[in-house]
Amino acid sequence: MNPSQILTFALVGQLKSISRAAEFLHIGQPAVSGQLKLLQDAVGEPLYVRDGHRIRLTPVGEGLLEHAEQLRRNLLQIEEYVHRLQRINCGILRIGSTVTIGSYYLPQYVVRMQTLYPGLEVHMKTGDSREIVQCMPELDVGFVEGAIDPDELPASYRLLPWCEDEIVLVVREDHELALTCDRGVPLEVFAKYQVLWRERGSGARAIIENALSRQGIEVPVNIQVTGVAGVKASVRAGLGIGFASARALKEGDSELVGRRIDPPHGLRWQLNILAPIEKMRSRAVKAFLELCADEKLLV
Repeated sequence: MNPSQILTFALVGQLKSISRAAEFLHIGQPAVSGQLKLLQDAVGEPLYVRDGHRIRLTPVGEGLLEHAEQLRRNLLQIEEYVHRLQRINCGILRIGSTVTIGSYYLPQYVVRMQTLYPGLEVHMKTGDSREIVQCMPELDVGFVEGAIDPDELPASYRLLPWCEDEIVLVVREDHELALTCDRGVPLEVFAKYQVLWRERGSGARAIIENALSRQGIEVPVNIQVTGVAGVKASVRAGLGIGFASARALKEGDSELVGRRIDPPHGLRWQLNILAPIEKMRSRAVKAFLELCADEKLLV
């Protein structure tokens, strides 16, 4: 017994005719009869009797027809699901991202994706870069900050450079650094003012710590806040100076200003995508990566 025999039986049972079923399937009548005989032999009891040019199901055949019809409906649903997948109009796209990227970089792409493919669900998971790497087997695509050890990635994933931003100093508009340092501030200011540090695992914090370490500047961690929103709120409250990506700072707060750190070049911030290898990418992943390529051509 195989699904093809059961589906043929479902059609015959619906049409009550072997010849009409053969016409519908575009095959010969003997082929349909052969499928029914194999099915009947497998069941071990008569499934139908001939009644002139039509057939009449036996009680066993009527019982089997219910299950055969369910199989046929399931197959139709599978075919419809596959068609919708091919149109990227169903299913789930699971995105992992750091909090900063998820808050300030990705929303425009997620909104665009759901506008183009309204039947697609987008699920977001946030964490620091290391957490996103560890969760990649459960995700379709990830967005992380800074360098990632390739040995930490699952074998079927690759690190794709995405876009570059800058980490800037965040101060109140009335702070002396805002008033006197239009062109930027040296790294030494971190040793002179109270610093509002991001949480451990933050890519922005790692960049600041590495820059300070290269110049031999030691800065204590007295205040630690979570996320860009925490930095902004604490700076606004006058608790100290902070740092954030330039794009995050642009997301509207007239009381705060940004200043380049270590001019003239500043502290650059590389954002990367973790994506499956080409042959493992779903249509939804491919479509989302194409949208993200508007930011920078992926390699």
